[in-house]
Amino acid sequence: MSVDIIVIRSPGDIRGPDIIDPLLSNVTVAVNRGTTEIQDNEPIDTISLSTNYRSNVRVGQIVEVIDALQGRVWRGKIIGISHSATEADLFTDLDIERPRI
Repeated sequence: MSVDIIVIRSPGDIRGPDIIDPLLSNVTVAVNRGTTEIQDNEPIDTISLSTNYRSNVRVGQIVEVIDALQGRVWRGKIIGISHSATEADLFTDLDIERPRI
């Protein structure tokens, strides 16, 4: 039995190597393997940003960022969180991984 899965992600302009493995005998296993390969080989950017204090963010959470300077909306995964304070304000600093645009 052969399983062929076509995945389109990001702009789709970078093709990864074909996955040929006789042990991929059903769609569920093939999808899991394909997802792992894409995530391991996708170019990633790490973005650091500051926002007003947020108590409800967690490492591993997917967030949507509205970038007013570049005029785009993008999503990424939080990989680091720190909080800071001044005399007047509280801030949350986030490190976010996102696919390279």
